[in-house]
Amino acid sequence: MSALEDLLAEFTLVLQDATAKLRGPLNDERISTLTPSETLPENNKKLWDLLAQTVNMADQIVHLLQPPAIRLAETYLAYLDTKALVTAVTHNIPDLITQTALPTPLLAQKANLQPLRLAQIMRTLHHNSNIFAYDPKTDTYSHNEASLLLQSDHWTQWHHWVTLYGEEFYDAARAIPQAVTQGESRSAAQIAYGTEKPIFAYFAERGLQEKFHKALGAGAVAQAPGMLADYNWAELGDAVVCDIGAGGGDFIASLLRKNPRMRGAVLEIQPVVDMIQQKLEQPDGSFNDIADRLTQLHAGDFLAAVPPYEVYTMKWCLHNWTDADVLKILANVRRAIKLTPRARMVVIESVLKPGRSSRVWRYGDLTMMSTANGLERTEEEWRRLAGQAGWVVKDIVPLRHAWASAIDLRPFFTVSM
Repeated sequence: MSALEDLLAEFTLVLQDATAKLRGPLNDERISTLTPSETLPENNKKLWDLLAQTVNMADQIVHLLQPPAIRLAETYLAYLDTKALVTAVTHNIPDLITQTALPTPLLAQKANLQPLRLAQIMRTLHHNSNIFAYDPKTDTYSHNEASLLLQSDHWTQWHHWVTLYGEEFYDAARAIPQAVTQGESRSAAQIAYGTEKPIFAYFAERGLQEKFHKALGAGAVAQAPGMLADYNWAELGDAVVCDIGAGGGDFIASLLRKNPRMRGAVLEIQPVVDMIQQKLEQPDGSFNDIADRLTQLHAGDFLAAVPPYEVYTMKWCLHNWTDADVLKILANVRRAIKLTPRARMVVIESVLKPGRSSRVWRYGDLTMMSTANGLERTEEEWRRLAGQAGWVVKDIVPLRHAWASAIDLRPFFTVSM
């Protein structure tokens, strides 16, 4: 045997032992750690760091051992994984599989689909992405921890992301090659959809605003447990927190529910403010329970001015903008902030890192490029922008089950920008 064969034989034995333990005695701990829940246990940062390191190293091993032509093929064929998932969600496969494992012909009958074609879709999802469990002895499919997240009544509502990203954003990505050419100012989405308008305005005009905000709202709810548990919001006490670019308001609502002494405000464009107002005022509005604490709804443009508050949050918004605009926004907030001991701006955004464990962040980077001419940023880039706008980065807090970190900005000098 060659030295490479010896190493691989030894390595295979180690992997077989680890896999058996992860599927056996450690399975419950593995699933409970990795599966999002509305209430998170105390944060074990060492465990999460080890998880990321292990995933990154395992991915490096795959890259080292996989033939390069296969690596290329898996990349240019990955669009089929996306469309397979969209197909399963569109035809309610996650809802049709309940407590009992189902054979493909019966599942196809329930979904009114062709059995052969559904078998191809399910095979791809299971073997490529480990979505749905498959029992080869009975030739049946059931749920696993990933496919359960796609059920329409699951509290995370991830199925909204599948259809938005796998349809509208998927179509926008077709024009990425054209959008990156020298001298092109339009985003890929603008090129693909044939519009000069910002894609969010374009979606609103075509009745897609609700779909867009449902997906972002679902993401806010699904990732809220880590956002709420892992940053120290309790030290803000009874502060009024202004959420800039609040979207549908789901994040500030979750924050107020978790912190009963806290009060809230939002700054958004008028149509979104109107939508939040309805959630607060309608008899069956989803924000009825916090209506007495979310009372300040500002319609405006944060590129122009920001209302004065002691604490600000901004989630998944700055990645929409170029560095010049981000500096403008951060400087506007710095000028407006009420200077008190607890004054701060908590930016919840991705912080780009190398490695497989941060792959979703890099997908987010290309998504922001293609839809909004925006970008995700590294830690160094966040620190540079913050410093230029009159802030210091006090801390960057990783958030469990969230595609972001809490970047804690504190004011440190007067801004004249």
